Amino acid sequence: MIALLTLPVLLYQLLFVLILYIASRVGRKTLLTAFVVCLLWTATHLFFPPLAVLQSAVIGTSYWWFGRRTQNIKRLPPASE
Repeated sequence: MIALLTLPVLLYQLLFVLILYIASRVGRKTLLTAFVVCLLWTATHLFFPPLAVLQSAVIGTSYWWFGRRTQNIKRLPPASE
C-alpha cells in the first residue's frame, strides 16, 4: 500500500486525469478514445496489481466525471444573444 502513496505515483495518476480532461474538451468521441487508450496503456504497462487497480479506478472515475459533464453541457439550451 505504501508504494501507492508516493508523489511520483500520484502525479502519474494526475497525468491521466489531465489527458481525459483535455479529451473531454474536444468531444465525446475523443473522450471515449482517450479512455480506451489509457486503459490499454495500463493493461500493457503495469504489472503490479494494486497499482493497476488504482490507475484503472482513476481512469474510470475521470471518464465518468468528464463524460457526465459533457452530457450536461449538451443538454443546455442555446444562449440567446
